[in-house]
Amino acid sequence: MISHMSIPEQHNQLTIQPLGRLHAIIIGGSITGLSAAIALRRAGFRVDVLEKDVTVTEELDGGCRIAPNLYKILRGWDLESELRKVSSKPETINMLSYENGSYLGSIRWDQEVLKETDGEFGLTTYSALRSLLHREAVSQGVCVQFGAKVVALETRSSSPSVTLEDGEILRADLLVGADGVNGLTREYISTHGSPLDAQQTSPSRKRAYKGVETGERIEGLKLEMFSVSIPKNLILDNSQLAYLITRRENDMFVWLGHERSAIGFPSGQTGDFSLCFYGLELESKQTRDLHHILRGAEPSLLKLSRLASQTSSSLKCNPITHENVLDTWIDGSLVVIGEAAHPLPPGSAQSCALSVEDSLVLARLFSPQKFHSPFHARLSTPYIPTILAAFQSIRYPHCVSVQTKEVGIIHYMTMPGASDAERNIRDQGMRARRDAMEIAVVPVPLEIVDYFEPDFSYDMEEENEEDDDHQVVYEPATVRHTSESAVKADDGLEISPEWVEITEVFGYQAEDEAEEWWATWGRYQIWTEASETVVDNNWTAS
Repeated sequence: MISHMSIPEQHNQLTIQPLGRLHAIIIGGSITGLSAAIALRRAGFRVDVLEKDVTVTEELDGGCRIAPNLYKILRGWDLESELRKVSSKPETINMLSYENGSYLGSIRWDQEVLKETDGEFGLTTYSALRSLLHREAVSQGVCVQFGAKVVALETRSSSPSVTLEDGEILRADLLVGADGVNGLTREYISTHGSPLDAQQTSPSRKRAYKGVETGERIEGLKLEMFSVSIPKNLILDNSQLAYLITRRENDMFVWLGHERSAIGFPSGQTGDFSLCFYGLELESKQTRDLHHILRGAEPSLLKLSRLASQTSSSLKCNPITHENVLDTWIDGSLVVIGEAAHPLPPGSAQSCALSVEDSLVLARLFSPQKFHSPFHARLSTPYIPTILAAFQSIRYPHCVSVQTKEVGIIHYMTMPGASDAERNIRDQGMRARRDAMEIAVVPVPLEIVDYFEPDFSYDMEEENEEDDDHQVVYEPATVRHTSESAVKADDGLEISPEWVEITEVFGYQAEDEAEEWWATWGRYQIWTEASETVVDNNWTAS
């Protein structure tokens, strides 16, 4: 039984009118599903979203990072002003030792280089972003049904359908699975999916972080992520923690450790502090006390754990299982997107961005003007599987690459199974960068790469040992390295991992990928097949 539905607003006027009026059903009303609804609606589809939760904010708590490649898509949908109301702009990422809180350095993205991506960073909450997308979807004419749990799929018939828990059957031209890594559609694709030609996917699936293939455990160790949101006022009232919010506006904090790490930042306009902790899987599933989970952490984290116990926010736990990107994303008229196709580790910076990119590419491939031809627009319906295959061939290599990178980031932060020497090399390299540039403005040019080599003569006994009653507030000096030298093409930026992030991830142009497919292959394939269909029909009629 459907709990309730969001009815499209009557005053809605779309700038793009539909050709053939294709109908899409989206399974899952998450950020992924709602963004797909907006994108497909803008492409002229009639769209229904089926969400099993009974409200738009159910089970959504905690902070969400908006990467530049996500920001520019939302801006392109004219949502920038609404996004600014529920988000804040981070300035600096501060790196600290998980074990003792010592300052390892700070990172700030070069704004001139970042500007070239046409995006910017933002901090918000998952519930705020989901609510924003829900409002936009409804205003665009999307029907969102809550309490609508899909229990069965029919994907290969001439009239694809979904069956709800109450037995109701709904039919559409296109089915989109956006119900996550544990959802029905990923499981369905895994067992029913039609394999694509080997050349349509990418061998990059075999890429790994330090020799470990995505999808496998690291040396038998399994990580979990715990997350909680702590009210801003509780932190400001604690003189030893207030620096987390007041030190510089919207600073982020990353604690690097050995088999443990943490990320914290003020989220959105409320400024509540979102804390994510990564650590080894707990032996006892009964132990869910954050103070116990953070044992061995530096004083600030322990104090945060005590504050968290005073709040009504429940502690969330998500296993980090490193699920593979599916080899096949389609079956008949069903396509899976977002976490259902390419899961990222919980808390990843690209988790929302990658899903919204999927939505934009999918919609652009179905854009009405692409079907301008001598043939009736409804001829687009038989070619849905062709377009879906193109969608996977476009997105698969990029999503595999991003997944590998995001897994690598978490394992760099936690270094599960690594030796003390390996961890010390990581930390010493960060101290070298800190000493060279105070606050590192990245991407980093070639002339200072030598500064990042670890100093093996570093005396570990010089580390400050903090006790639970002492708090050091770190104030690094002003930036020495400026954007002017960071953007020079002859400075060797191509070797910098941050430069790779700028060009391959933040600078990714989702719409261009779809346009290129149509220009180089799609229009010829679709129009040729359409011509053959018309000829066959005329021959049969005669």
